[in-house]
Amino acid sequence: PKYLVLEPKLLDKLELLGDALESAGRSSHLVVMSGFRTPQYNAQGVGRRGGRAKDSQHMYGNAADVYVDANDDGRMDDLNRDGRVNRADAQWLLALAERVEGAHTDLIGGLSAYKPTTAHGPFLHVDVRGVRARW
Repeated sequence: PKYLVLEPKLLDKLELLGDALESAGRSSHLVVMSGFRTPQYNAQGVGRRGGRAKDSQHMYGNAADVYVDANDDGRMDDLNRDGRVNRADAQWLLALAERVEGAHTDLIGGLSAYKPTTAHGPFLHVDVRGVRARW
């Protein structure tokens, strides 16, 4: 069966992040790399090589992995404007998300900036688990 679990607070946080991007003079075109994951799908990536948490917030509809892509090239934009696209751009986005959380404490949750790999560019994990978490 196909189903989806989605916490409305996550949508609120992503909308506010888009607004903050626009206020910072960047594109608000957030792309969701990974949103809801079924427990079965999530389990496929748990372990030393998979990189997924066993009790991932994605399984509860609380999390999304996102990047900003104004030119639709499928990769994170150069958000910090240093001429490169790398983890520093995801960290720039994380700092912006920190400000969103500071202004909207009801949306507090996990944030983590991820580096690019051969499979994907840098991205930001955002969730609304209700407690501050960073890794």
